[in-house]
Amino acid sequence: MALAYVNLSSKQYINFMCRTDFERNIFHSTYREFQKKSKPYNQGKSSHTFSQMLKENAKAYSLHQKLESSVMDILISLKNKMPDLIDLQGQSILFDWAELHILSSDLLNKAAHVVEITYTSPKMILHKTIDDYLILSYHSKDSFNEIFMVKLTDDLVVNYDKNLKLA
Repeated sequence: MALAYVNLSSKQYINFMCRTDFERNIFHSTYREFQKKSKPYNQGKSSHTFSQMLKENAKAYSLHQKLESSVMDILISLKNKMPDLIDLQGQSILFDWAELHILSSDLLNKAAHVVEITYTSPKMILHKTIDDYLILSYHSKDSFNEIFMVKLTDDLVVNYDKNLKLA
């Protein structure tokens, strides 16, 4: 019996200490794009960090989307599989969308560049919880009743949709 509809969200933080080629590509591409696209928000040359740019001009918030657009091909290469979230059988959890945000960046210091990518799964059915494990299945015709287990971690967010009525 299903308990609820849920989505899982997982955040991946990417900084200069990249562990994989995927992270290196994201790091270098987003920093390069930050250098290019931040010019309108750094007219007086007094703002070299992202937070300073935001304080001086709220339109600098659009840099999140501009950087995300610059790495869309890299995100597509994941084939909708979350890089850091797997079930107990070692299978990657699928995501419907990914959203990139700049946590910090500095035109004068590449090592200060940090972005996060939040991956959000498609709708899932939460069947049961056992200790710190979720028993889930995707809510789709293609994978109906294919049950898997995911361990709850600090980086995992469970977004509750609604209760299913018990019979």
